[in-house]
Amino acid sequence: MTRCELSELSDKSYDVIVVGAGINGAGAAQQLTAQGYRVLIIDKSDFSGGATSKSSRILHCGLRYLAPGKSIWDFVFHPTKFFLACQNARKSMIARSDISSSMKELVRPFRFCFPIYKSGPYRPWQVDFAFKLLDMLGPHDNPLEYQRYSGKNLDIVPFKNWFRDHENLRSVSVFKDYQFVSAERLVVDTIRDAADMGATVRNYTLMQQAKHLGEGWHVTLKDVLKSEEVTVKAKLILNVTGPWGDQVNQTMKSGIPNKVIGLKGAHIVVKLPEEFSEWGTMVINRANEPMYFMPWHGMHYIGINRTPYDGNLDDVKTEKEEAEWLLGEVNYVFPPLNLQRKDILYSYAGIQPVTFDAIDPQGNREVVVHDLESEGLTNVLMLTGGPIMTYRLTAKELLKEVSKRCVPTLEKQHPSYGPSEVSQLLRNGKASSVSMNISEDILKRIIVEEQPVSLADILLRRTGLGWDMDQGESTAPKVANVMAELFGWDQQRKEDEIQLFHQHIKESYQRP
Repeated sequence: MTRCELSELSDKSYDVIVVGAGINGAGAAQQLTAQGYRVLIIDKSDFSGGATSKSSRILHCGLRYLAPGKSIWDFVFHPTKFFLACQNARKSMIARSDISSSMKELVRPFRFCFPIYKSGPYRPWQVDFAFKLLDMLGPHDNPLEYQRYSGKNLDIVPFKNWFRDHENLRSVSVFKDYQFVSAERLVVDTIRDAADMGATVRNYTLMQQAKHLGEGWHVTLKDVLKSEEVTVKAKLILNVTGPWGDQVNQTMKSGIPNKVIGLKGAHIVVKLPEEFSEWGTMVINRANEPMYFMPWHGMHYIGINRTPYDGNLDDVKTEKEEAEWLLGEVNYVFPPLNLQRKDILYSYAGIQPVTFDAIDPQGNREVVVHDLESEGLTNVLMLTGGPIMTYRLTAKELLKEVSKRCVPTLEKQHPSYGPSEVSQLLRNGKASSVSMNISEDILKRIIVEEQPVSLADILLRRTGLGWDMDQGESTAPKVANVMAELFGWDQQRKEDEIQLFHQHIKESYQRP
């Protein structure tokens, strides 16, 4: 997956150009290439540099889909909502089983707990029923191991005494779920497999403009790092750029109505007491939204707060007010913690792309493949929605829609859904942790094979070192030395790269 010069792509023809190399773009490129399509996948930044890398990283069982909203009667009076919820929950359970078995190196199981209060929105029987329903909907090969504890049995949960309002706490439900050790490596490995099957792959490459000239699309590509431009041809354009989807549409034709809404999700990262170690907690916050406390590199990240966002998509960060709100919710759930601003080690925020809904300012969770023919864009498809965990199902749906409009020109192949050799070496059998096994030899393979351009590419999106407690501060010089050796950087360039990385961490992750 070496990074070719942009000039090498000049005047080349493709069946499909996949614009956007997050998880859904990667999955689409893999499926399309396997089915014989000549594919080019590009991204204006790094692979998984957008929504994928700023998510809550949960390979979830789909419990959230079975939450009926304000009341259980929402499902009773609107059975179609219940049917859709069951469909989404089933997809989640299938994805949970599929990815946890095929990508064992990149996910890990953990214990997830959900407190049930007398004054809360859900009764114990409702939670019990939801998990029984999930078991029925799922493929039965990876049980949730659901248990609900109350009374003296609550001692099973080591941090039970930290919960608020003890006299009102009915019970705590505990189940097994999974966390993505590295959603970024999931993307890289999927793209690597597409490249191994023949896809052309290039990061830091912008679709500057596209014109339909009868026989197909003429697309101008720009190298973001060198400002070089070339033109390529394609039969079909697949817009899977997530929050940037509407902007990309405008480069092809102005005036296209919005299809996507960006919901900002902010997270804070803190060090919790030892009792919380390796446990995850899901609660319903005072905004009646799910909130997660997830173990992470010896810390916990806590989020999210979903709010519509119309700001600069390339400069998303957790604002002071958002961090204060999250702290308030944490201290409401676990009053003895009494966390303060100074306890935040770092923070991050991302944009969840959801499908535009004229009657709901927060959009809806439906995954939609839009055919933009009605908007005057022939052979252009756009994806809205699509969480990380169901990316393989989404990719197959995209393949189905592409095949209705475009015939493949190459032979079919068999995709690999397992981790790459590099991911296996990085993880080295560490099923219960999120740490990576880093060596100079592994770093050299990453630099040569996976198109990193900056320190941030390696530390945040290839190895996960940038998510440690010091966010890669101690390892940045070592990685820079290896990059300098292979890229031919002089001492000044190496020092500049280190400084740029530290500045990126300070500004984007609000590190003190």
